[in-house]
Amino acid sequence: MKNSRGFSLVELMVALVITLILLAGIGQIFVSSKKSFTIQDSLARQQENGRYAIEIISQDLRRSGYWGGTAIVPEIIGSQQPIKPNTGTGENFTCPTGDNTWGRMIYFRIYGINDARTNYACIPTSGTGGYLRGDVLVTRYGSAYQVDGTTLGPFTDGADRLYLRSTVFQGRIFKGSEEGDSANQVETVAATRDSLVIAHAYYIGDSGRQCRGQTVPSLFRVTLDNDGTPTVEEIAYGIDQFQVRYGVDTDIDLNSSPPDSNGDSLIDQYYDANNINKDDSPPYDSPHWRQVVSAKIWLLTRAECGETGLVNNRTYEDLGDVDYAVNDDFRRQLYQTTVFLRNLNVTER
Repeated sequence: MKNSRGFSLVELMVALVITLILLAGIGQIFVSSKKSFTIQDSLARQQENGRYAIEIISQDLRRSGYWGGTAIVPEIIGSQQPIKPNTGTGENFTCPTGDNTWGRMIYFRIYGINDARTNYACIPTSGTGGYLRGDVLVTRYGSAYQVDGTTLGPFTDGADRLYLRSTVFQGRIFKGSEEGDSANQVETVAATRDSLVIAHAYYIGDSGRQCRGQTVPSLFRVTLDNDGTPTVEEIAYGIDQFQVRYGVDTDIDLNSSPPDSNGDSLIDQYYDANNINKDDSPPYDSPHWRQVVSAKIWLLTRAECGETGLVNNRTYEDLGDVDYAVNDDFRRQLYQTTVFLRNLNVTER
């Protein structure tokens, strides 16, 4: 009968070493796969947020200046009278809180503030939604969808909300509770539509969230609440920088009577908001907000959390009028688009 033999100590140690090497390799593959997944997931979120933010802003710009078929803003009156520019205080370029004043500043369909929130009290300075950096972009229009008791609900759902009633000849702005007042009726010689008054102000603010002690920036916008007052809402997180330049057609003659709305449909030059004239008393100087026919947008997205081992010391050049230098461990992606405005409304005065 033969004697049975097991593994020698050397053989066991060799087998153990081989096993450990295999486990280490499997562990390394797992760690690498997890890191790769985390990076790809972060990039996908950046792409999703960046594209969504660009699309939301682009849609607003295309709609700006649409007042339900009423092409001339002075034809819009009503129990909530639109506020004219530069009526003593230049209040068309402020955003007061607590009432519906900001919602009635419809004479400028588009407006911007360069790398600041100057005179915009409705944009917080701290806390969630607090302004961080970048430009402020303001758009105004009447909603494309009508108030019919189904899509937006009856007027009683927003007793203090601002509405627009319009035909091709007339327009009326009123609160929901004032819908039946005689001052808010229009002649029925043309089709009538009722819609919401929309006003938005986009900016970069504090999301109120942190990752590893770092504030997560978000794209916010000021909008009109159901009571007609400005309120702040978050649009997309991880938006690190927001810049806008405005394309001006100086061939639009604002000093003619009536103003020449044709121009040559060509952009003569792009300007920052600081270099566009907001004085609404003739003679009108170029460039002027009424001559703006396009907007060029830059959005820089940022990962929510930093990435261990990553060094990003890049300078993002020519974002509007800024060179944005960073030195941290965040991945970023740059998005850019140009939007042409459809509703010029140069005869707004």
